[in-house]
Amino acid sequence: MTTADIRANYSQVATAYDGKWADVLAVHARAVADRLDLRDARRVAELGCGPGRLLDHLAGLAPQAQVIGSDLTEEMLRRAPARYDRVLGDLQALPFASATLDAAVMPFVLFHVPDLPLALAEIRRILTPGGSFAAVTWSGHDPHSAYDVWVRVIDEHGAPDDPSPQMPSNDVTSDPAKLRTALEAAGFGQVEITVERFRHAPTAAEFLAHSQVVGAMARRINLLPADRRTACLAAAERALAELDPEAFVESGTVLYATARAGDAG
Repeated sequence: MTTADIRANYSQVATAYDGKWADVLAVHARAVADRLDLRDARRVAELGCGPGRLLDHLAGLAPQAQVIGSDLTEEMLRRAPARYDRVLGDLQALPFASATLDAAVMPFVLFHVPDLPLALAEIRRILTPGGSFAAVTWSGHDPHSAYDVWVRVIDEHGAPDDPSPQMPSNDVTSDPAKLRTALEAAGFGQVEITVERFRHAPTAAEFLAHSQVVGAMARRINLLPADRRTACLAAAERALAELDPEAFVESGTVLYATARAGDAG
């Protein structure tokens, strides 16, 4: 998957993402940001901010700071609060001068980056010496009955493989030891990584609505001809209706990572 693929995908799903899913992820975004001391920060950014759910929280943590939201996708930025500066930018070539941010927070983004070492080097470049960095990444996923049913039905209807396969960077960002090594190699110190629980309990209707728009299975079903797609969705709705509410619970682990930028050079 290229940067252009990522931009195109999130342009298409921006409206759906800005619904309940953004609020689910924001819980963890706020929790990791709370681990930073931003009281004296003057310039703070959420990188990959999407619809900007974290920006108000950052403003509360950093009352003296200019708060900035940056994202690869213009459609996402339009949904972020207009009272904050919003900057269109690629994590691999960030549109900020060197050593101009006191903190950067990046929830649920690093695993999307095609070139992870380059992105981490860019984040380090734009932070002041001693500047703070925080990220949340996916780690492990528990068995998920509703998702398994959804995949089975899509397979039965002949949906092609996901055209946007998982980034190799996910192998690093999902593993605490590998993520630590990557951060230190990019010039970060005082790296702290903890494994935290993730849990989301949608209704059957919410699960189906979300799964048609966001994620690998949504991309697969969108490749089906219209008539077969309609039949697939009807079959999925019937199969999912037979499941207990607990089958729709998505759970697993995420990594909270915090670090400080070392001295330049």
